[in-house]
This record gives sequence, C-alpha cells and structure tokens, in this order.
Amino acid sequence: MTVEIGLNIKERSKYASTFVAGYTNGYIYYAPTAEQLKNKGAAQEDSDTFLAPEWQAMFEKKVVEMLQQFN
Repeated sequence: MTVEIGLNIKERSKYASTFVAGYTNGYIYYAPTAEQLKNKGAAQEDSDTFLAPEWQAMFEKKVVEMLQQFN
C-alpha cells in the first residue's frame, strides 16, 4: 500500500506507536489510494492493481476496527 494509507491508519489509531508495514504478504501489485486510481496509465503504481477504488475506505475502516479490539 502507499504511504498515504499507512499515515491515515496511524492518524486514526488510538495508540501512540502504530506501525504499518506494506509489501509483506506476497501481493505483487501496488495498492494505490482511491485518488491514485483515477490516474490510469499515468504512473506504474496507479495502474498495476486488481483493486477497485472502494478498497481503500474498506481497508482503513477494517484496520481501525481491529485496532480498537486491543487494550
């Protein structure tokens, strides 16, 4: 995933030390932001993906829900 997504997660986390690691699950394509997906063909990271623009909001929401489960 791109840096912006990691920063969004860190901002919404209730923990002072939240770290986001990308490129760790074997997925071979980028996970661009919804805004980047509007730039089809303009840059490699904006076009090489199987993701729809809606993925970002869904992903960020789920991560925050998961973080809320920990004390």
